[in-house]
Amino acid sequence: MIVAPEPPAILVQADPQSLYQSAVADRLAGRPAAAVPKLEQVLAARPDDVDARLNLGLALLALGHLDAAEAAFLDVTRRAPDYVDAWVGLARVHQRRGDLPAARGAISEAVRLAPGDVEVRALQTALEPAPPWRLDIAAARSRLSGGLPDWTEVRVSASRRVGEGWSVGAGFEVTERFNDTDTYLEARLDRAFSGGELYVALGGAPDADYRPEIALATGGLVRLTPRIAATVDASLARYPTGTVTGLHPGVRVILPGDRVQLSARWINVRDENDVHRSGYAVLARWQATDRLAIRAGYADAPESSEGATVDVKAWSLGADLGVTDRLTIRVGLLSEDRVAYDRDELSLGLGWRF
Repeated sequence: MIVAPEPPAILVQADPQSLYQSAVADRLAGRPAAAVPKLEQVLAARPDDVDARLNLGLALLALGHLDAAEAAFLDVTRRAPDYVDAWVGLARVHQRRGDLPAARGAISEAVRLAPGDVEVRALQTALEPAPPWRLDIAAARSRLSGGLPDWTEVRVSASRRVGEGWSVGAGFEVTERFNDTDTYLEARLDRAFSGGELYVALGGAPDADYRPEIALATGGLVRLTPRIAATVDASLARYPTGTVTGLHPGVRVILPGDRVQLSARWINVRDENDVHRSGYAVLARWQATDRLAIRAGYADAPESSEGATVDVKAWSLGADLGVTDRLTIRVGLLSEDRVAYDRDELSLGLGWRF
């Protein structure tokens, strides 16, 4: 019996141009994960294709793979130094990392190559250093249940950038609760760097009735990935009734699309009676438009107030409206259940950079 030889295997390979067009369509439709393997296959067949490599960098950037995206954009600039979109891509990588000097350097090259490009100019404007001064003013009025007197609160703070990543600030807060008035003073130092942020604040209320006589707070965040950061806040406050310490680890997540930010904190307090208390707080922030952000939160956690630490359940809702690039108006609603009484607060504020 004679066995006929098997026919040779037929190698089927997609047309690189068709594959490239399909990958670009995937990327523009918000499917970067589908675009990456197609573009890698195109580049395996056409390694000098700078358009495919640029689109690979853009897809990787959308996925948050910043190192790989940077490598793709750099390869494009080496092969085609005048490719404006590659310099824009590099600027966006550095911006996502928080390395603004590097981002400004990349976008400056893009502006040199395409001074009339609207997108390039817009990104250059967005990357320009913010005005050095910032002023925040807020006022709040609270209504309490059970016929208790209303609360009033006024806060004013100012800060100034004093170097790349450094800022110093000071402020005061005047509060009236149950017909007693406290004035709380605070100084603060902030440091931002490519991998995160740090702060330390020192304050106190002279002749305090219910605010801390002296308080120290510190904390910050560390970026674990471009979209996930670990946070921690620690505090020590001496009240007329005793000392309260706190340690609050948490996490912050930015969802794909960069419009929604979620954060959660585990609240741990050792109160004025040296009793450990714990709870949690969650917050969502939605950037509805370029100028309007919506905030919503819920907390079930201990809070020190009026000389005692009590368990408080609270929900909040607020909005930030950027009237201009330098002026922001804020409004907020807060509702608390403090067991002994309920509290509803309306707050208004503004932030001004100059």
